Amino acid sequence: MPAEYRLETLPKPNNEAVNLNQLPAKRFIAIQFSGSNSGSTIAKYEKRLVQHIEANQIQTLGPPKYAFYNPPWTLPFLRRNEVMFEIDEGE
Repeated sequence: MPAEYRLETLPKPNNEAVNLNQLPAKRFIAIQFSGSNSGSTIAKYEKRLVQHIEANQIQTLGPPKYAFYNPPWTLPFLRRNEVMFEIDEGE
């Protein structure tokens, strides 16, 4: 949620299956790409990100996470996707 909101001031969800929880802040290193989110495309950008992480000696925490922001009917060149790794707060 945007910084101007607090958990207490957010609108209550209309659906009882939706729960709002506050989570601690985390830092990530990410690479953004457009196009399809096929396995080969994801692997290509994940490899690029890992090379950058290793070249800069960045400490990561855990496996990669993937984010796909658009519905399937969005034209591939307009899609926004990300591969990201959580990084150590000391970085």
